[in-house]
Amino acid sequence: MVIKDKINNIIENYIKNKKKFGYTLLLVFIAAACFWAFISAGVMTKSFKKKIISQTYANKEANIESLLVTETEDGAKLWELYADEGVYNETDNLVVLHDLTGNFYEGDIVKASFKADKGTYNTVTKQVILYDNVLMVYNDGTSVSTERFIYSGKDKDIIAEGNVRIEKPNEAVVMGNKAILSKDYKNFNIEGRTETHFYM
Repeated sequence: MVIKDKINNIIENYIKNKKKFGYTLLLVFIAAACFWAFISAGVMTKSFKKKIISQTYANKEANIESLLVTETEDGAKLWELYADEGVYNETDNLVVLHDLTGNFYEGDIVKASFKADKGTYNTVTKQVILYDNVLMVYNDGTSVSTERFIYSGKDKDIIAEGNVRIEKPNEAVVMGNKAILSKDYKNFNIEGRTETHFYM
């Protein structure tokens, strides 16, 4: 029995030592994996940061989603526009906008609403240019569709260029290549060759 007990003790000690060795080996492996992950993350983050910095300073460009731009004067909102996405280029001081809608205000009243597939906003001059499927609707129901709108400030008229179509409900439809829309959102003037259809 004594020999059998000794053999059992030897086997148990061997198994315990083997388990300890296995656990030690596992801990060393985990520590090595963590160390490798830490070093790799540092290298990847460093190259990622370099890439961001080089893009930022070389291109000076930022992509923006869900962008809201407004201009106010003495606390009163002059206009606002919302775009699904935009790209800001610091070199040109320009935000290129996609899928946008907005409003022009007079006091607290929305005088006209607009939509366009694309547009630009100059952060220095505050000029807004809308193009591609541009539509503006005044609060009296008058609609203006064109290829391009140029808004250069509240004290300047809005210019519509390219396949301009102005419809005054139950009155007339006027078409031309260029129109000047008054800054008070009340009158318009078609330049060049025009075509007019009156409602009867």
